[in-house]
Amino acid sequence: HIYMSEQELILANRLRKRFKHFSKWARRQNISCFRVYDHDIPEFPVIADYYEGQVALWISDRTRDDSQEARQAFRQEAIRQTLIGLDLKEDHLFVKDRRPGGQYRRRSQDKHEFIVHEGGHSFLVNLSDYHDTGLFLDHRRTRALVAAQSQGKKVLNLFCYTGSFTVYASAAQAASTVSVDLSGRYLDWLERNLQLNNLQDKDNTLIEDDVACWLEDAVREGEHFDLIICDPPTFSNSKMTAGIFEVGKDHVKLLENCLKLLYPGGKLYFSTNKRNFTMQEIVYPHMSWREITSQTISPDFANSKAHRCWLFELN
Repeated sequence: HIYMSEQELILANRLRKRFKHFSKWARRQNISCFRVYDHDIPEFPVIADYYEGQVALWISDRTRDDSQEARQAFRQEAIRQTLIGLDLKEDHLFVKDRRPGGQYRRRSQDKHEFIVHEGGHSFLVNLSDYHDTGLFLDHRRTRALVAAQSQGKKVLNLFCYTGSFTVYASAAQAASTVSVDLSGRYLDWLERNLQLNNLQDKDNTLIEDDVACWLEDAVREGEHFDLIICDPPTFSNSKMTAGIFEVGKDHVKLLENCLKLLYPGGKLYFSTNKRNFTMQEIVYPHMSWREITSQTISPDFANSKAHRCWLFELN
């Protein structure tokens, strides 16, 4: 089934142009994984991320496609044009349906794992089995900021996922790191990332727990850190948590507890990918805060609204 004529390879042509532009930029920046396309053309609501010769393609449904046949035809056309535009072999393209809140849901058992590189570090990615790949490319600049401030510091990584922030901090000679996540599977992934970077003998503590509960305990026990990274999910209703988490309404308490764990002079990076997020007023003694999204978004994500980021500092 040909959804468009060969003369109308709109997506393929855009992908080819974008890849040529960003691959040159990436080489100059020593970057090997980057976003190629993100809903640039309304008729093609897809996202394409390039991981060292292989591509993850997220496809969203279109409202105009009101039947299963139409949706399938669009999906096949998006795949066809992506293969053409990026000159890919079929086994180097991994297609995912765009569904919110899917990062912890296993999609398959293919285990297409391989190692990619960023900032002088190695990371294990899996383009086949989950909604997400194991490395959020939009935060590469935030990771570099954290690394630049980690030497000799106690670092806390909340909602740590596969631990890329932990790897950056530990490799930058952090005195210690603590990484907290509800998913044992992703903590295992973090452990493998630490081993990949020869950091397994450093002082890195991995904790499987509900972050909100762990924070309450840490505050009671008088724990303190110099640097905290807090990048929560937009929404979570896991059976393993005490209640439903929604970042729009729950971020104030979350941030207040984080601030209670900071040493004087400490820094807290808070990020969210929730669209239309409104930061509530945070009142805390001797604290200043500002949005730093312009510093943390790379050119390949300039039009994507991939995240927003704030820096909180205790004076």
